[in-house]
Amino acid sequence: MNTDNTNSWSFALFSAHIHRYCPALPWGEHPTLYQHWKSHHQPRPFESTLQWDMASLESLRVGPPQILALFHLGMHAQIPQFLAEQGIQFDLLLDRRVFVQYQTLLASLQTTKAEQGACYRFLMSDDPQVLLKARSAIRAGRHLLVFADGNSGTSDLIDRKVKISFLAADLYVRKGIGLLSALLRTPILPISHQMDGDKLQLIIAAAIGQQVDEIRDDYIQRSMQLLYDFLAEQIAEEPWRWECWGYLHVLNCYKILPHKWIDLDMADEANIEIWLTDQIGVFNREYFCYLFERKYF
Repeated sequence: MNTDNTNSWSFALFSAHIHRYCPALPWGEHPTLYQHWKSHHQPRPFESTLQWDMASLESLRVGPPQILALFHLGMHAQIPQFLAEQGIQFDLLLDRRVFVQYQTLLASLQTTKAEQGACYRFLMSDDPQVLLKARSAIRAGRHLLVFADGNSGTSDLIDRKVKISFLAADLYVRKGIGLLSALLRTPILPISHQMDGDKLQLIIAAAIGQQVDEIRDDYIQRSMQLLYDFLAEQIAEEPWRWECWGYLHVLNCYKILPHKWIDLDMADEANIEIWLTDQIGVFNREYFCYLFERKYF
């Protein structure tokens, strides 16, 4: 399937998600935004040749271990490699499917660092003993590195997720990071990155921790909201930086408003012509519905 043009299912979903969370962006800007997004998220080698600014690393070298929360913003796969090269020790919590996909590279990193006397473990999110393993990492003085917007963790059922505000709409997110933080009594440290001149620089936000006498469920809600507030700040002016626009529907993280009848006239800017399973149809990017052969789906 061609994913480069504005008649593709890929563009239709990307555009619908952008409109849901950034409705102030005109429809006419979506094609350019889409191409920028695709270019920004081309696969990169794990060992990047870009220079990194070391100034922000000192806070990770001293003090107690924390839950380092990354986001899919372009260099997310290179940051763990960079941190390891700088001697910052952590266990990486990730989805088993991601581990299998990059197993050779991750195993190489683990072996290289082990030869240098460092310990790096990969924890699978579906492991029944993941909490015990995460606790052992914290007790051993290692950080726990996670992807806050990743597709792993607790149940995919939307009613078991935490509802938060994100940009101009709501989002249902997994509660696993907040729960881990509460159970391990370990603060969460949101981390992003930006270009500073000719160098990449880590952006490290204030730590998120459970307050004295704060109820666990209240803390989980607050911590997840703060995590995504940080993400929203990072992409507010450059939404193309967030990889997840293309697959939010797979994450089961929003609810579509019900509708009785949608006018799929092409005069409405929300409607676009798309190809799907070798058929031409019309997709409404506001209500996520399409018409083929005069039937709604």
